[in-house]
Amino acid sequence: MKNNWTKVLLSATAIATLFSACKPKPDTDTPFPLAVTPSVFMGSQNQFIYALDPENGNKKWECYIGADIASSPVLFEGTLFVGNSSSILFKIDPNTGVRKQSSIGFASGISTTPIGKSGFLMLSSGNQMYSIDIKPDSIEWKYKAGGAINSSATLRDTQMVFGCDDGFVYMIDNRNGNLIWKSNNYATLLRSSPVMDEKLIYIGGENGVLYALKRTDGSEAWKYTTTAPIKSSPIVYGGNVIFGGDDSKLHCLENIGGTPRWILTAKDRIRSSPYLYGQTVFVGSYDNNFYAVNVLDGSIKWSYKTNGLIASSPVCYNDKVYIGSYDKKLYSFDVALGTLKWEYAINGLMDCSPSIDSNNASGNGINSTISGASKN
Repeated sequence: MKNNWTKVLLSATAIATLFSACKPKPDTDTPFPLAVTPSVFMGSQNQFIYALDPENGNKKWECYIGADIASSPVLFEGTLFVGNSSSILFKIDPNTGVRKQSSIGFASGISTTPIGKSGFLMLSSGNQMYSIDIKPDSIEWKYKAGGAINSSATLRDTQMVFGCDDGFVYMIDNRNGNLIWKSNNYATLLRSSPVMDEKLIYIGGENGVLYALKRTDGSEAWKYTTTAPIKSSPIVYGGNVIFGGDDSKLHCLENIGGTPRWILTAKDRIRSSPYLYGQTVFVGSYDNNFYAVNVLDGSIKWSYKTNGLIASSPVCYNDKVYIGSYDKKLYSFDVALGTLKWEYAINGLMDCSPSIDSNNASGNGINSTISGASKN
């Protein structure tokens, strides 16, 4: 009997050893998959790009760029693209902050915000507009304008439009870089970035004029004259065109003939480009204030005074709005009430604007109306 029990015990031990040997062992050399969550990206004149948690402002990573950042970061097809003032385009992993440098040599610094479409990233440097095939990191085409391009391009269908320091507005075919038309020469710097609706293109000039041009041929449909330069980029909404000016006003015009609907007066110039979320227009001013404005009548819903001028343009995500200030802080507010959700001290002045990675399937981010390179 004793021998039988000994045999049973030995058999049970052998079976237990066999099953324990089949259990998977953790691979200590392979890191666990990175938890991917939304991020807000921001750059500044301290030459760093930051990734923060949009919910609480906690820093995820920072990446040194090596020169001032006026061009806003853009997330396109899973890569964060950032240009700097020393003519380098960086490609950054949005989850880790690991950077690579584009092999393309650009004419000069990159101060306008890139825009992407169908695998191609388009941006300006000096007097040239580039289309870059992002997979091989090669130039698909480039177009040379008659002056420096400090107006970020806008795309609609196959059309790309931008303003130029030579006084012309250009429309080119974004598939091949061929010129479609060039506007009349307005003899002013055109550094506001354009916006298009179904029929018209709207762009502001240093001469204080907002121009409405026909998409078909670039001829002038109407113009609206203010008393100071327009560097803020317009938005269109429900038959309205909304933009800020160095006249310290936020203008809302009807888009058929440019008749004013309402005008909000701040205490200093508005170079920040407005951003529409729901029925609220968000915009910053050189008077240090960040404004939430009712799009229907121009009344102020709420405002928040920072400790520095605001040249950056806002962006909204998940019922929060984000804006950078010259007090070297990035702010997050509740869109409805203006409640401060968090602030993050970035040791640098901010001319560019935030960009959001919402982790959508396309790998494309949520961007401000324009670059925010409003110091130009």
